[in-house]
Amino acid sequence: MKSGRVIAAVAVLCLLLGGYLAFAALGSDKSSSDSQPGRASSDTPVMVRAVDPTNPTSNGDVFVVEDGKEIQRSGQLTCQRVYYAGGRGICMGVAPSGVEYTAAIFDSKLQVLETIPLTGLPSRARVSADGKLGAMTLFVGGDSYVESATAFSTRTSIIEMATGKTIASLEQFDVTKDGKPFDAVDFNFWGVTFAADPNRFYATLATGKHHYLVEGDLAARSLRVLRDGVECPSLSPDGKQIAFKSRVGKGDNWRLHVLDLATLADHPTAETRSVDDQAEWLDDGTLVYSDGENVYTVPADGSGEEQLLVPDAASPVRLESALGGP
Repeated sequence: MKSGRVIAAVAVLCLLLGGYLAFAALGSDKSSSDSQPGRASSDTPVMVRAVDPTNPTSNGDVFVVEDGKEIQRSGQLTCQRVYYAGGRGICMGVAPSGVEYTAAIFDSKLQVLETIPLTGLPSRARVSADGKLGAMTLFVGGDSYVESATAFSTRTSIIEMATGKTIASLEQFDVTKDGKPFDAVDFNFWGVTFAADPNRFYATLATGKHHYLVEGDLAARSLRVLRDGVECPSLSPDGKQIAFKSRVGKGDNWRLHVLDLATLADHPTAETRSVDDQAEWLDDGTLVYSDGENVYTVPADGSGEEQLLVPDAASPVRLESALGGP
């Protein structure tokens, strides 16, 4: 592979890591914040992690907000990325040392059940609807194809939520494109989103200048390329649409789009700002996402405009109902 393609493949990852690396260098006294989010304007319960506006990349406490009220707050969980479904959640963040990273598996009372050391910088997390499987994406270094010592790639794993044990790594899956085996040394995977049957999932496969939407089969350890130009997919509750961030121009700018799985055609949403997030679905017609400092909603059909949902918050998760516990 030509060095230019390698550099192009990892340049975006390097830029995204800049904020994380600067944060990690701050030390343990800056690893978390006691900030709390503002009030939500939706009667759908939403889990978020609080954002300190003066240091948005620090860990934040986990809250559940509903109809303008804080209805639950964790005394144990501080995260950079959180997700919850089916009675189990993943909280990925920086350890108190400020230079190590961990993931916590937690329950409906926001109590930690298992702690998992991470080998890279937290990026994305998802949990299957039944709470049995989880997915985590990390930024890592040291891949042989990376020519710069400061460049990073990704690692995405599927875990068993009951134990925290790794079931599979997407880097070990067989990939097909147009019915033929597909492989390259610079493959990177991120942004898993589970279907109702968690054996099936979607993710992004990056290679060269391409960002493919792939459909995965966990039992078969296989991935199938569906189309190009899709990053951080998020499957709608009815399983018919995928929200994703679509690259705009040659720089690191994205616009939220929604794809019809039946046709693979897509359209932009009314949110025109660059959003570097794996969007969530508030319902089958509404997306919820963060710009890194606040949580917003926007209609999925391209109409309307974005609306502030929860200020000083990130990593939103739609909940089916309020969680158990105090």
